[in-house]
Amino acid sequence: MVTIRDVAKHAGVSPATVSRVVNGLVGYSDETRERVENAVKSLSYETDYLARGLKTRQTSVIGLLAPMVSDALASQVMQGVEEEAQERGYAVMLGRTGAKSAYIAGYLRTLRTYRAAGVILISAVITQETRQLLGPNIPIISVAISDKSGSPSVAIDDEQAAYDATRHLLRLGHRRIGLLAGDPASIYVAQPRKRGYLRAMTEAGSTPVTATGSCFYESGAAGVDDLLQQEPGLTAIFAMSDEMGAAVVNELQRRGLRVPEDVSVLGFDNTSTSLHVNPPLSTMAQPLEEMGRMAVKKLLRSRDLGPKIMPHRLIERGSTAPPNPAMSSAAPANAAPPGDQVLVS
Repeated sequence: MVTIRDVAKHAGVSPATVSRVVNGLVGYSDETRERVENAVKSLSYETDYLARGLKTRQTSVIGLLAPMVSDALASQVMQGVEEEAQERGYAVMLGRTGAKSAYIAGYLRTLRTYRAAGVILISAVITQETRQLLGPNIPIISVAISDKSGSPSVAIDDEQAAYDATRHLLRLGHRRIGLLAGDPASIYVAQPRKRGYLRAMTEAGSTPVTATGSCFYESGAAGVDDLLQQEPGLTAIFAMSDEMGAAVVNELQRRGLRVPEDVSVLGFDNTSTSLHVNPPLSTMAQPLEEMGRMAVKKLLRSRDLGPKIMPHRLIERGSTAPPNPAMSSAAPANAAPPGDQVLVS
């Protein structure tokens, strides 16, 4: 096995200099860095992170845990995390946890044994059990979720973002606006976003119409049916995720309704999914990649692990427009949907 001393001898420098170069530290010239990097490549040297951890009590590995790695939101956060980590000389260990706390616990124990430099949770709250499993010496931060308790996090203000999204539809002239909400048990995301919607509707003197889902595509069609059963004259639907919003567009079109001419649709997150429907979704954007990068920066500056609120912004695309006056008295939205589902791309 090639050691750091072998690399140092090949490059004509000290092992300490090789260590500084490999870890992205300062204290050497560009010419020295180039010699060390060439020696690393020539000898196929791989850093022994675990051995380094035994000496420094910390490895250059960051744990990244996500409920679903295929989820569009998670994948964009991951991209930011991986890019920032690599630029700083850290490797990322990725784990898919699903909804099972046992999976999270298993990963945390592994990362503790491995002496990770820190852990990032996507769409998961840091609990007391989480901290106990990880131990006191490894910092942890959550992304895309904030419990308002001061825990380390990088997130947007979900309530304000949903309020602003609903206000956008109201400014377009919509008054019959349905909300396709997430799981009501989600007290850190779905509930704040619902509060924002309700606040905007109450201020406008409009009657709220709500249905719940899972924030994933599969719940979109059922949510549309629920909303239109309650209010056949809806002229706009605000979905709490882009995946739900895409399902809403497809389901409305399956029912013979035009988007946005008959019903406007507004999504949330600005993931790649928002561009894969026709028309493309207007959406309330979270800066997901930037949030991933920020999480790494804060994690590696462990003195700065308080909550960070990132800015949200509205992105207008083709799925929203002023309401069609004819729709206010029409009720075909409650009719039986014709034929097979029409998928758009």
